[in-house]
Amino acid sequence: MAIVSRVSFGAVYKVGDDAGWSIPNAQSVNYNAWAEAIDFHVGDILSFEYNSLFHSVLEVSRDAYESCNTQSPMKSYTTGKDSITLESSDPRYFICGAPGHCQMGMKLEIRTNGAGNSPNVPTRPMLQLSPYSSPGWNPWLESSAWQLPLATKLVIAVAALAIFSIGFIY
Repeated sequence: MAIVSRVSFGAVYKVGDDAGWSIPNAQSVNYNAWAEAIDFHVGDILSFEYNSLFHSVLEVSRDAYESCNTQSPMKSYTTGKDSITLESSDPRYFICGAPGHCQMGMKLEIRTNGAGNSPNVPTRPMLQLSPYSSPGWNPWLESSAWQLPLATKLVIAVAALAIFSIGFIY
């Protein structure tokens, strides 16, 4: 009997979809309309993708969000590929730190509906920790089969070499 553990991961949402995190224009995104169309849950991940030469992501208070104040962010992200996990059901507020960009629409309010699966995301990615529950499982094709401590790998290699050597003697 195989024991199977399943771990649920949150859904990953690219902020602004294909437009990413950029100055909104006629071909771009209204970030709050984008967010309102999604049922976010604790554990979901926001992926901000942007050109770090021109933009950043600042997590700010509600007051700073409403006034586009970039002076005292709670957190600052500047890599151009930032992933932010929604860890609680509290509202989160994000703005671009470049001068004037928040006023031009680069601001995002996220409301999270608590833990659990979203009706908008019927199947969340699952990690199956026991490979034996999958028909046709092949240990040689699974990278996790090779994730053993070095000492264990050495014992296996020495044992295989010994068996191989004995085969040539007889």
